[in-house]
Amino acid sequence: MEKKKGFGKGWLLIIYGFLGYFTATAVGSAMNAAAGTLAELRGWQAAVLTSLISLGSLANIVACFVLGKLAARRSAKTLSIICFAIYVVVMVGLGLTTNLAVFAICLILANGISCGIGYQLGPVMFSKWFPKRKGIVMGIVTMGIPLCAGVATMIYQRGYEAGGSLGGFMPFIAIAIVACLLLCLFIKENPADAGYTPDNGVEVEGESEQKVNVESIWTTSKLLKTPQVWAHSIALGFQLLFASGLMVQLFPRLLEIGFDPGTAGVMMLASGLLALPGSYLCGVIDSKIGARKAAITSYVFGMIAMAANLTGTTVGVWISLVCIGMVVGGAANWPASLCVEEFGESFANGYGIIQPMIQCVGAVGPAFFALFYGLTGSYRIPYICGGILMLVGLLIYLLVCKPGFVKEEEARLALKR
Repeated sequence: MEKKKGFGKGWLLIIYGFLGYFTATAVGSAMNAAAGTLAELRGWQAAVLTSLISLGSLANIVACFVLGKLAARRSAKTLSIICFAIYVVVMVGLGLTTNLAVFAICLILANGISCGIGYQLGPVMFSKWFPKRKGIVMGIVTMGIPLCAGVATMIYQRGYEAGGSLGGFMPFIAIAIVACLLLCLFIKENPADAGYTPDNGVEVEGESEQKVNVESIWTTSKLLKTPQVWAHSIALGFQLLFASGLMVQLFPRLLEIGFDPGTAGVMMLASGLLALPGSYLCGVIDSKIGARKAAITSYVFGMIAMAANLTGTTVGVWISLVCIGMVVGGAANWPASLCVEEFGESFANGYGIIQPMIQCVGAVGPAFFALFYGLTGSYRIPYICGGILMLVGLLIYLLVCKPGFVKEEEARLALKR
């Protein structure tokens, strides 16, 4: 097979994936600014609007599970187009409605649907186009997450100033429409339909091209009965728990250390932007040593981040921000990459269960740090607990998570037949 450089026709899918992850992050990130603004405009309570974001996190889990199961049997492209249509409708609803109950329904649906587009359905298509180069591809597309987290507040505020309550959400609606049009008009779900060889013709000796295995042994029941599925989900979920909880609590921690609000705001923006090269670097590491070994780095960076932040020095805090960026980037990369390595042609089956399980663990993040803060009145103890959490996650990953468990189980069942 002829070897080719770059990603060829796959670049369109990569651009789409970047926009998909941006869309998946938009709702929660935009609400950081919208909660206070809409509360004042509509006469609602900002605390109630903020609490709806937590309900949106639960919707993420449900959406990822449902869409994950559907993607194992149906077209991920078709499902994505349907989700985009629903997303646009409910985002318009967020901007127009004056009824709090309708707003809540729209917010929860928007959060869950967008998460399904980015985190669940996109990787199913990536696994078909880039079965061997998934590491670097995931490193690029997941850069949409920190970019959106860093600029969403500013985008919403500018949109609101220009077009009122609906205007605040219009930029995110426009980005979703662009992504959907790109998917509809220019992207094929299967690379062969576009006259394209997976991985742009890059051949890895001894490996075969990935195909969807519709007769996979990895049913929902089989996955949930497999201890290794739980071990991997919990271990990788600790990374998401750490990343999601820390980003929510980072601003008050910076104020506690002694930074003024303006400086803390700049550092928050920097933390999001630093995750951009963090995501890409995670992809590079993945492509060099494989997802299983690469995932270890996130635990290490997490422990370094906590230790550096606890020094309370400016240098230590900036080191922690860089390391946090690596954890945020890696937490989004490793689940998909690792499922490609382990499940191969059964990727959609395995990822459809493991990703929602990781989301379940990650949803605890904000409460994890807030709980210890409530008990101690300081973020110092929560940050110490964050470091311990990453150490525990690393030990589970190294000592309990077993490489090659999928192939071993498939071989064991084959011998019984």
